[in-house]
Amino acid sequence: MATEEGGKAVDEGLNLTTLSGDTIKTLSESVSEAAKTSIQIAASSQQQLEGMDQVVAAMENIRETSVQAAASTQQSVDSVNELQKVGQKLEELMKQYRL
Repeated sequence: MATEEGGKAVDEGLNLTTLSGDTIKTLSESVSEAAKTSIQIAASSQQQLEGMDQVVAAMENIRETSVQAAASTQQSVDSVNELQKVGQKLEELMKQYRL
């Protein structure tokens, strides 16, 4: 009887050890998968950061281009105004020489 009970205890211990091993293996696989996922998230975050840096650079280029366009537009307005003044002076001079 004692031998039989000892055998059952050994079998139960073996079953528990096998179950524990399976649980540890499953846990290890889960931890490994979580680590892989974390690496992927970190890589995606880095890509997003690089993308945002590119957006910032593009926005700065747009701002600089807008400032240049505004300056060019102002120069055009100034030139048109100056041409208008020259045209008026020329018209006044032409009136003096009309017969």
